[in-house]
Amino acid sequence: MILRERILEQLTAKKTSLLAFEDEFQQEAETYAAALEQFCQLSLAELESRLSAHECPGALPTPEFGSVPQMCLDFAPQFNHHADARAWASAMLLGHTTVAADGSQILPNDEMSIPVAAVQVAWFSNAHTRAGRYVKDLVFELLPPEDLLIELRGERQFSEQAVSVRRFRLEVKTLCEQMCALAADETQRAQLPLVLFDSSLVISFAEQLHEELGQQYISAVLELLRCSEQTRVPVVGYVDSSRAHDLTKLLSICFNLREAERVHDAQLLSARMNWGARSPFFICARGSSRSNQPSVLEGFAEYRRGIGFVYLKTNAQAPPARLEIPRWVYEQGLLDEVVDLVRAEVIVGNGYPYALETADAAAVLSGSDREAFYRIFQRFAEEQGIKLRISPKAASKARRR
Repeated sequence: MILRERILEQLTAKKTSLLAFEDEFQQEAETYAAALEQFCQLSLAELESRLSAHECPGALPTPEFGSVPQMCLDFAPQFNHHADARAWASAMLLGHTTVAADGSQILPNDEMSIPVAAVQVAWFSNAHTRAGRYVKDLVFELLPPEDLLIELRGERQFSEQAVSVRRFRLEVKTLCEQMCALAADETQRAQLPLVLFDSSLVISFAEQLHEELGQQYISAVLELLRCSEQTRVPVVGYVDSSRAHDLTKLLSICFNLREAERVHDAQLLSARMNWGARSPFFICARGSSRSNQPSVLEGFAEYRRGIGFVYLKTNAQAPPARLEIPRWVYEQGLLDEVVDLVRAEVIVGNGYPYALETADAAAVLSGSDREAFYRIFQRFAEEQGIKLRISPKAASKARRR
């Protein structure tokens, strides 16, 4: 139960703090908007000169910077009606296979004496043929107790983080299998395929994890990047609500500004973009969020500077989405086609890539799914003579259902 009166009391008491936050945001936004105006006047040579002494300036320009005025490349087609947009999207996607995967998980139940968990990954492959050929399927993995142990500070202990990393690795494995299948199919590789990954490729969250656990995430992303380049199937890390600060970091260095705390890249660029517009391609050169340790990108081997990004306006009211794309895609001249395929997916999905939306809907595990999983496990344990003990509280809940 929630009490409206108590909420309003607290909001009123914290009004000053809320207003102060908004004031600080507006001041910072104005400062960085002015800096962005100056930034747009720099030549590529001037920008490279200002960044030459900095190892991790947030982002590095590519030659596209000099050819995209005002940090915005408009989308040429103009649609009078949504039907026109859908017609363009259908024509754009025709013959191009798009693939996406997403995962969900069931954590161990603390009220059961034997910890078990599960991960599920759904994948969706749409060949975009006139006949409507697509495949949607699931991969399900049970994690017994030994798979829930991780090494932390020299000790093996149970951790829910083991479930999250297993799900992440299964998503990557599923996408790599799909990329290899696409590469082996002459019909599907005749026109550029596209794989969508519902995550950042620059997994900065790994810096916050224990070194051995973080390395598992890094290894998985490296597997994905290497598979993409080897199969020549572009992979795009799609981040719908990015809070990255790569471009604001770049501006702070160029104009000696205090680093942005409130304003992030997507907010900074949003006002410059109409629907469908994108920013120029930058190479991600993000530093660490912790001064005493290297950036996560330092562990990316040959891809340390091998991931780039653009911001794409996919919603007229919201800040642009961030697309993280391997550098080889840009260097092979495939960037425009890849971005067009993402635009088309967004149109079909009414604001979010349809392939990702479909994979997410198929992968999700509801509360009732989790309860069913535990009941199946409990029944299995009874049938097999496995001594599974359940806390009195959990048993009482089960009886009340």
